[in-house]
Amino acid sequence: MQNFTTHIDALTRKRSGIKIRSVSWPVKNAMIICAVCMATSCKKFVEIPPAINQVVTSVVFANDASATSAVVGLYSQMTPSNLLFMNGALSVYPGLSADELIYNSTSTTILPFYQNSIPSNNTIIHTQIWKYAYSHIYQINACLEALNNSTTITASVKQQLIGEMEFCRALCYFYLTNLFGDIPLVTTTDYAINDIMPRTASPLVYKQMVADLLNAQGLLSTAYPTSGPVRPNKWAATALLARIYLYQNDWANAEAQATMVINSGSYNLVSNLNNVFLANSPEAIWQLIPVNPSYNTAEGATFIPSSATIVPTYTLNNYLLNAFEATDQRKVAWLNKNTVNGVSYYYPYKYKVMSSSTKTEYSNVLRLAEQYLIRAEARAQQGNISNAVADINVIRSRAGLTGLSATLSQGACLAAVAQENRIEFFAEWGHRWFDLVRTAQANTVLGVEKTGWQPYAALYPIPIGEITTDIYLTQNPGY
Repeated sequence: MQNFTTHIDALTRKRSGIKIRSVSWPVKNAMIICAVCMATSCKKFVEIPPAINQVVTSVVFANDASATSAVVGLYSQMTPSNLLFMNGALSVYPGLSADELIYNSTSTTILPFYQNSIPSNNTIIHTQIWKYAYSHIYQINACLEALNNSTTITASVKQQLIGEMEFCRALCYFYLTNLFGDIPLVTTTDYAINDIMPRTASPLVYKQMVADLLNAQGLLSTAYPTSGPVRPNKWAATALLARIYLYQNDWANAEAQATMVINSGSYNLVSNLNNVFLANSPEAIWQLIPVNPSYNTAEGATFIPSSATIVPTYTLNNYLLNAFEATDQRKVAWLNKNTVNGVSYYYPYKYKVMSSSTKTEYSNVLRLAEQYLIRAEARAQQGNISNAVADINVIRSRAGLTGLSATLSQGACLAAVAQENRIEFFAEWGHRWFDLVRTAQANTVLGVEKTGWQPYAALYPIPIGEITTDIYLTQNPGY
């Protein structure tokens, strides 16, 4: 996979096109797509001149090799540096907004996430999340248009690449709509349309996600196209679809999709908790390979302190620490601590490598444990308590905990699912924050735990820079 690692030193963009000063890329023509992706830091995401699409179609997608390089280039664009949309940001910032992490430094752009008082001009929201997300989406749309129009790519390769891009588009929209609510649903590279696009109601965004993933399921093979789970396959699309059905309260479909993944026989829970987040983990359904030469994952580089004698920048909230059962082995394997002046400061330690040029850990985007808990929740909601508890106990057993009774009430069973989600996925891809919001528990929980909590904070603000340049965009209430 190293052959699609890319580095762009400097890019500048004008309305008439893109100027590339320095670039290294295995297939030179594919640099146009990456330039488009990065260029949105200069202008709002929808301002793309029509000439670019012609270049992408006619040059980059001329054969199987160049088309594949253009598509997999998206994955390296997701992980160029720390705390971007698909590279650590979703583990850190929603973790602060929920009741997982405490911020122990002074950045005025980061502290508002912990205080749940994010201003609409926050640069993290705008530059590191919104702009990167929509630049990924533009690149995906450009690839999809070019792939569908190409007559020179082998049918099987075209099928795989379209499926990958539809999976990635659904993934980007899943996180965007759960962070911001109603968002522009961009499915084209037509700048004249995108330039005046308003927000789209979340149910319609979910409808697009489902459509993309159902199509991707039919296109993708159960086998990975490369060594290891670093490009999406059918089960990656199925796993994400199970999550999306769950978020729509479509319990039957959520259960069915999760069951397909679990019964596929392609994945196994890793018995040694220290090995869950290794590269090519048997539990991993989809991983991102880090491309930064200095570290493995953004989480490892961010959460692990540079010295054992300092207070970590991000430490675990006492509400989370106290939620662990006494014998839970996840507390042993996935937490570490620095003791400073007699005080113990715990920090996330799922990823063990802070900095290294040797890649032993990949970023786990989707893993098997979630599918058991999706199915458990879906079954509990349908009154199938005994089988729901059986799924919960699979996760508890791996953590060294005793099983729960199959005679739990429905409420107790759903509470047990929420507890396992909280512990299993802490500081990981925003799971806790999204669970609090989607189950309408944010006000109940954070209203007690967070000083000055206001219900409107359950959605992040639409970046004011986007609203300023697009009169059709509106702000979330409260901002």
